[in-house]
Amino acid sequence: MNNDQRAHLERRLLEERERTLRALSQFEEVARLAQRAEDGDITIYPLHIADEGTDTMEREKDFLLASKEGRRLVWIDAALRRIYREPEKYGLCDECGDEIAFERLDIVPWAKLCVSCQRAEEDRIREAA
Repeated sequence: MNNDQRAHLERRLLEERERTLRALSQFEEVARLAQRAEDGDITIYPLHIADEGTDTMEREKDFLLASKEGRRLVWIDAALRRIYREPEKYGLCDECGDEIAFERLDIVPWAKLCVSCQRAEEDRIREAA
C-alpha cells in the first residue's frame, strides 16, 4: 500500500469515526428524551401492557444498535492507532499476514482480516452455532 492509499484510508476512518460518534450521540439523546417522557407522565391512566412491550422492544433495539456502533468505534480507533503507530502493519491480515486488498479496506477501513481469512472465520462461527 502506498502513502496516498494510506492517507485516503485514514480520511475514511476519520469520516466513519465522526459518523459513528454522531449516531451514538443520537442514541443518548433519544434515551434522555424517553426518560424525561417517563418522568413527566401526567395522565391518570396506566400504560397498556402492549405499549409497555413496544417501548421495551424499542429500548432493546436501540441498545443493540448503540452497542453495534460502540463496537465499530472501538474497531475504528484500533485501525487509526495502527496507522499512526505502526503504519507498515496497517492493511496486513492479522491471521495470515498477507496484504488486505485496498478495495476491501476502502469499504471497511477497520478490517483486520483479508477476504479468505474473513470467510474462514465466518465458516468457523457458522459451524460452531
